[in-house]
Amino acid sequence: MKPMTNTMDVGVLAQDPVPAATPQFSPAYRTYVLVALAVVGFMCSVDKVVITMFMEPIKREFLLSDTQLGLMTGLAFALLGGLVSIPLARLADRGNRKWIISLSFVVWTFMTGISGLATSFMFLLAARIGVGVGEAGCVPASHSMLSDYYPRELRGRAFGVHFCGVYLGMMGGLLGGGILVQTVGWRMGFVILGAIGMVMALIFHFTVREPLRLDPPPSSALASSVWTQLGDLRCFFMLVFAFAFVGLAGSVSAWLPSYFERAFSMTPMAIGLGLGLGVGLASGIGALVGGQLTVKYAKGSRTWGARYSACISWAVLVPLIGSFYVPHPMLAMALLFVTFLAAGTLAGPVFGTVQDLVTPAARATAVAIIGVIGVVIGQGMGPLLVGVLSDAFNASGVDGLRLSMTCVALINLLTGTFFWVLSRRIGRVYPALSAAPQASVERPV
Repeated sequence: MKPMTNTMDVGVLAQDPVPAATPQFSPAYRTYVLVALAVVGFMCSVDKVVITMFMEPIKREFLLSDTQLGLMTGLAFALLGGLVSIPLARLADRGNRKWIISLSFVVWTFMTGISGLATSFMFLLAARIGVGVGEAGCVPASHSMLSDYYPRELRGRAFGVHFCGVYLGMMGGLLGGGILVQTVGWRMGFVILGAIGMVMALIFHFTVREPLRLDPPPSSALASSVWTQLGDLRCFFMLVFAFAFVGLAGSVSAWLPSYFERAFSMTPMAIGLGLGLGVGLASGIGALVGGQLTVKYAKGSRTWGARYSACISWAVLVPLIGSFYVPHPMLAMALLFVTFLAAGTLAGPVFGTVQDLVTPAARATAVAIIGVIGVVIGQGMGPLLVGVLSDAFNASGVDGLRLSMTCVALINLLTGTFFWVLSRRIGRVYPALSAAPQASVERPV
């Protein structure tokens, strides 16, 4: 008996129809768009991560607790931005994605610059909320656009390159943040980043074209409920919670600059260089490797991505937690490099699986829903939870911070469990893949 999912047939949702013959993008231009979207992701990540390098001087200037720092870098940044991402994603599934990305880019970089003018904790908190709201339209619209520039068999690689840009943005935020805070201070650092982002937003808007949709949804699909467009709902929400828990466990990275300063009395530049390489560069390399693995092994399988993600989620716990307890900063950085090199490979498999499970009419929306819960629970609650536990354990000392980071990192055990159960469910309810080719099309300027 065929398992029941929802009111729409999963087999119909999962198949990518072959469009009629249409003009193709040149390979060079398609590559340019991929690089441009990777640069957008780079700047998005820089403006999100750079505040972690500014946390200690901000804490001293405004006399904040670790709980307040966690609120500013986590929940306040993520909550409203996560909620706004869903209507923006619905708009991206039906409207012009280039405009959504461009306007989002302008908003979050403007609010980054405004952060440098903060005169109080509440002012800075409001500015960070603005950054989160601006960034809300970036990822769902980017994924939807890439799905129309690249056929299924190449999407894993495209997502890998895109997330390589995001992860290199982590390196840029950590390394650049360390240089900025030690040379011009955190206030001018925010202003400089805001000005750079404005220029890059204009370049993106005037050089990237909105693609035609490879498989435009019929009017009946547009009129249907979003829940009927998400494929098997049990699969979808398993993926949602797996993504949320990986974000929650990974949120300890927001506290790594503070940890290295407290544990080893390192300078901001040294911390930024070490974490930029150990977290950002490692994740970027991992994303490229993960994209290649997805192209090779997920070509004829919907379940490979979830199985692979489960194994990696469990494996990275050993070097991650070990990095909190080794006695030398170089050894800790080396363990973090191994951790994030492996964790970075998840981007292609995870987001390739998202595109496999839902109808083309809900690609951006699916990414946004996953992002909302992942951002609110992971990026939102994670840093706050670490801060609360740190205050409770040891009055903000290094031992309390180390123990709180360990407790939150162990949540990754649940991540692997959800991914593994998801792989089994996908194998039961989704049909085998067909190898139909697709073409990329472009909208005239």
